[in-house]
Amino acid sequence: MPTTRKLYDSIFKKILTLSSKAVINMINGLFNMFYDPENSTVSYHWTENVHDNQNSMTTTLADTILVINNSDAYHMEAQMKKDESIVFRVFSYGAGYADQTKEILQDEEGCQVYRIHFPEPCVIYLSNVPKSVPDTYSLQVGFGHTQNITYNVPVTKLTSCSVKEINDRKMIILIPFYILKLREKLRNKKARTPENIASLKSLIKTDIMGSIDKNVELGNITAEDGAQLYRFTQMLYTRLYSQFEETEEVTDMVEQSIITFVDVFQEEKAKMEKQMAEMNKKIAEKDSEIAKLKAELSALKSGDN
Repeated sequence: MPTTRKLYDSIFKKILTLSSKAVINMINGLFNMFYDPENSTVSYHWTENVHDNQNSMTTTLADTILVINNSDAYHMEAQMKKDESIVFRVFSYGAGYADQTKEILQDEEGCQVYRIHFPEPCVIYLSNVPKSVPDTYSLQVGFGHTQNITYNVPVTKLTSCSVKEINDRKMIILIPFYILKLREKLRNKKARTPENIASLKSLIKTDIMGSIDKNVELGNITAEDGAQLYRFTQMLYTRLYSQFEETEEVTDMVEQSIITFVDVFQEEKAKMEKQMAEMNKKIAEKDSEIAKLKAELSALKSGDN
């Protein structure tokens, strides 16, 4: 079994490789952009950092830069706990990407112009974090005595967002991590009351799975994306909550929901594949008829000559 940190890391990476439609919708929501989710492309620039301190490994996840339409770069770093050094790492990774994509151009007068591009950055806190974590990290960057700039890194605190906000911003592919909202509370056995267990059940069934269903229906993600998000939710639930005896009923609900969604997905997929096969058959028959007509027309023309 992978460590919990590695599980978070793996799921976050896989979430970012879902359909381009789903990923573009998330980019639009995180960065307030307006890319066409149906026609935009996504490519990946992966790095990873594991920072060792005196006590334990920090829970920094995969550092990810996505490039949209082969031009616009977006840098996301998923984080589990407050880390005062995060802004320095984001800047460092951004500088590394800028160095790799540097350009030497020419202006209208034929003079060389040197250019680098930093990606748009964002830190995503997937778990609950203290109020002291800012909404924006600001880094003062000095260039000798000539110039100073402020490098700003916006922060998204996922569990502080409402379900409505996540859906409105179409950041649905992050929704499996919303299950972390109750992690700290339910670690305490005394807090695993019937009321709090009911809250966990509602969080999973209504907030998470209900949102996945809604976004599949709206076309913001594909049915296959939905099946994957259900599976990621189950993986996180199993790691975080299934060992508690008080959550047995919730475990049964999660497993049954997965089975139901996957069964429906497989039925819809089989239906679509059948429709596609029938359509391809009709197209092939039409092509055959057209080829036959062309051959007859060619024969007629040859006869006239």
